[in-house]
Amino acid sequence: MKRLLLFTAFLAGACDTFPKDPDGTLDRVRTERRFRVGLIATGDRKIGADRRDAYLARLSRATGAAPLAKEGASEPLLLELEAGQLDLVVGVIAPESRWVDRVAIVRPLGETIEPQHLMLTPMARNGENRWIMLLEREARAIAAGPPA
Repeated sequence: MKRLLLFTAFLAGACDTFPKDPDGTLDRVRTERRFRVGLIATGDRKIGADRRDAYLARLSRATGAAPLAKEGASEPLLLELEAGQLDLVVGVIAPESRWVDRVAIVRPLGETIEPQHLMLTPMARNGENRWIMLLEREARAIAAGPPA
């Protein structure tokens, strides 16, 4: 019985906060009170800019952090995301993009089918699961209704 109690105590001590962020993204965002976000430029199309802005505002409230945003083309921003230089990328992406398998795609904030299928979606580095869960929760709130 003692062994069982010791083993249970050991397991409880080993079970830190789950899910985890191996690189500590959510903790860093909350500590530094900022998150680095890349905004994919869409040229003259402003697909879902109101939803994107509402999403970033929700993230700010949820984390107590301000977005430090930079706009650019999708490829360089997603490479920075993958390298850990950005915490988040938000923009329009096609479902068949090669990036769908390389980064964590969060629930789309909006979609369009004409003239082609595009999703306005947040994207994060794979594995930063606590951060991704927060991103997903806030995306669900935006996707569920009109922008706040």
